[in-house]
Amino acid sequence: MLDIKGRRCVIVGGGSVALRRARALIEAGGEITVIAPDFEPGLSSLPLKQIKRPYQQGDLAGAWLVIIASNDPQVNESAARQAREAGVLVNRADDPETGDFTVPAHAHHGLITLAVHTGGVSAAAAAAIRGELSKALNPDWPRLIGLASTWRPILKDKFPDRDQRRAKLKKLCGPQAMTILIEQGEQALLDYYRDLAEMDDVD
Repeated sequence: MLDIKGRRCVIVGGGSVALRRARALIEAGGEITVIAPDFEPGLSSLPLKQIKRPYQQGDLAGAWLVIIASNDPQVNESAARQAREAGVLVNRADDPETGDFTVPAHAHHGLITLAVHTGGVSAAAAAAIRGELSKALNPDWPRLIGLASTWRPILKDKFPDRDQRRAKLKKLCGPQAMTILIEQGEQALLDYYRDLAEMDDVD
């Protein structure tokens, strides 16, 4: 989990791995530049910058992280070395263990993200486990988290006392909140949140 909103992210390579990584980085709010001699067709439909040529020294200037996913081992090694010299975070598709971070198999369910990592043993196993967890996830959890997200900043602002604030925040997604949502519905949960915030009328 990295906060990349507004940060420059470079992808070296234009294949299927680059396409998957680009989609994930865009969803996370990054400013994406893809550098490769050729591009997967899907990349052209994404809001990113394309540089159609081989990677060259200096391409990582101003970058915060780089995804190295070309099919040329020499290019990958050169980009990784230059990234480290420049203090840029590295993810290598061809050699994940030598990078600074890995991208786990993940699935989004509203504001909930399920992520699975197998220590580099098997991407296929991680994807399979992700699928099992997604199927098993109670669909009321994304609903509850989504409704609670509006009230979290309200509670944080309303209660400056740390202990009181923590107690209130704990109840946002606690067992009572889930029970109310399941048995009485969303409007009843919003009423519960109003009482929790000690507010008579909050839209």
